[in-house]
Amino acid sequence: MPQLSTATPPEVQTFGPIKFIPGKKGGRYPYCHSLVIEGDETWVVDPASDKDYLRRLARTRRVTRVFISHFHEDHQKYNHLFPQARFHVPAAEAEAFRSVEAALDLMGLVDSQSRAYWGEIMVQQFHFRPLQDLAPYEPGQRFQQGEVTLEIIPAPGHTPGHSCLYFPEQDLLFLADVDLTPFGPWYGDQTSSLEAFEATLKSLAGFRARTYITAHEQGVFSREEFQAALPAYRRSIAAREERLLELLQTPKTVKQLADRHFFYGKPKDPHFIYHHIETQMLTKHLERLLLQGRVRHSNGAYVVNKR
Repeated sequence: MPQLSTATPPEVQTFGPIKFIPGKKGGRYPYCHSLVIEGDETWVVDPASDKDYLRRLARTRRVTRVFISHFHEDHQKYNHLFPQARFHVPAAEAEAFRSVEAALDLMGLVDSQSRAYWGEIMVQQFHFRPLQDLAPYEPGQRFQQGEVTLEIIPAPGHTPGHSCLYFPEQDLLFLADVDLTPFGPWYGDQTSSLEAFEATLKSLAGFRARTYITAHEQGVFSREEFQAALPAYRRSIAAREERLLELLQTPKTVKQLADRHFFYGKPKDPHFIYHHIETQMLTKHLERLLLQGRVRHSNGAYVVNKR
């Protein structure tokens, strides 16, 4: 059995009234880390960590609010455990919490095979149900209970409405899927934006907190750890681009690049879903390189524009 990273917290950690709930599989997909805020009310952030823990919470506390950082399925896997809660979601993505079809549209899945397959996955494996008590939030909006303030920090790029959550009294920033993992930033939906993600990372570089929490893998970062990890995470975008330019010394189509598993490094199942993700991420880089005049497009292939 593979060993989890020693950096992955093995148990719940407490930051005043905020609890960090580590996700299964070290917070790797299809799970993520969650937060639980306990005061006069009980709030949950991104309920997709540990089903047993969240089920016990639902049985012993009345969870009144659930905050979701963005529409991806691995951040709302256990929404169904909290039927009485009000769900706070990014306004830019609100429709994706009301219907599977809207979520598939944001992903950019257009062919019938992909839509049927992923729609079934969302319902069967991630328990997707249209949310009834939905409260879309806006950037900068604040929520208060007792000694806890939750502030919405816009962090688009990963998805259009992707948001970080800041707790000023605890000086804690939940980074969601600005996850600082070795894989690097993920922008594999049609509505993801490479430029917006880079702007988010630049903005977060100047955000000072005592504790940073990501939704995946290591999870809890001190200020010093965050300041060391973020530059490497940002540099992975430029490294991808340089590697892409090396491959384009000879002409290649998007399909040929995706078939090389440019981002993931190896085949992953289902092939047609991961091929879609590879294609979306590659296209964002190629479109930018075209605008910069660093590559040209000819006869369906891309090649370095040698001057």
